[in-house]
Amino acid sequence: MKLICDGLDLAEAVNVVARATNARAVNPILEGMKLVAKGGKLTLSATDLEIYTNRTIKADVKVEGTVVVPGKLFSEYVRKISGSQISVTVEGNTVVINHGDSVCNFQTLLLAEYPDIVKLTAKPHFSIKAEALRDFISKAIISASADDSRPVLKGVLCEIKGATLTGIALDGFRLSKVTKQIVNHTGDTKIIVPARALEEVRKLLGDDNGEVNITIENKFFQMSLDGTTFATRLIDGEFINYKQIIPATFDNNVVVEKSGFEQSVERAGLLVRNDKINLVTLKIADKKIGITSTNEIGKIAEVIDAKLTGKDISISFNAKYLHDALRASGNDFVKLQYTAETSPCVITGAKESDYLFLILPVRTN
Repeated sequence: MKLICDGLDLAEAVNVVARATNARAVNPILEGMKLVAKGGKLTLSATDLEIYTNRTIKADVKVEGTVVVPGKLFSEYVRKISGSQISVTVEGNTVVINHGDSVCNFQTLLLAEYPDIVKLTAKPHFSIKAEALRDFISKAIISASADDSRPVLKGVLCEIKGATLTGIALDGFRLSKVTKQIVNHTGDTKIIVPARALEEVRKLLGDDNGEVNITIENKFFQMSLDGTTFATRLIDGEFINYKQIIPATFDNNVVVEKSGFEQSVERAGLLVRNDKINLVTLKIADKKIGITSTNEIGKIAEVIDAKLTGKDISISFNAKYLHDALRASGNDFVKLQYTAETSPCVITGAKESDYLFLILPVRTN
């Protein structure tokens, strides 16, 4: 193999692909990054057997070939020389990188041991605007579980019905639901996508505002966008019937300016962030919300204006869960809906919105 490519292009590609390598894998080959030089292009690929990423850039290919390089070393080195033209040459079991008058070489890994990268051949199942997909992911994944004992809850249930994509995530203490419009869909379906994989998709999207193609095939979810292909295994299992969890009616409604409320909750959470419960209490009365946190170190108490329809109430939440929901909300004003101190609280936009966050309150004496 021998090629010359732009250093900035190569650095951008390794930044994308390197996240799929696994430096702690039992099999050392999964630490590798596969390079394929062919037909005026260089394709970089990596996998940890759960997620698969490849990116293709332009290259002046002198000699076509395929090689597996140590992923971490290769990516870190390339990032530090990204301002120049880079030559990559493979000589036997050695890869040689030239830039200017400098040279670096290191041993390659065994190509025969590298796993096949997933290739899905079906047409895209649906397309969606990148901006809508970013927002969908940001809102959905905050409620996904990190508990390995219930694998299905480590994913986001994605339901496609008609031209609507609905995402659901829950961890037993909170729930996210978000809906977005899609285009060019080929049929209704229901899948569970790992939250970790969706977070990688969100990073790959960057600031792109184009259209993203999604393929669902053979228990894989694949995204294609501007020279990058990302795939992940879907999670098998039956998701919880979330429709039974979300209350149909509420006795109380509170509308509050989101930014000020979020900042107050964040400040109150500072005091209790290392506590086991991480508790903040909302006292809602007289067109005000009092936000309080207290422990043996001290007490934080703040008051903000609000509009209340219903009864006065004192209700407590995990500060992180409440702050996560407020931060993910994109509205200027949010609405809190609940029935009692011990019943679920639902947060949505004050007007019509395409999301809701449900948080269970914390019982206090």
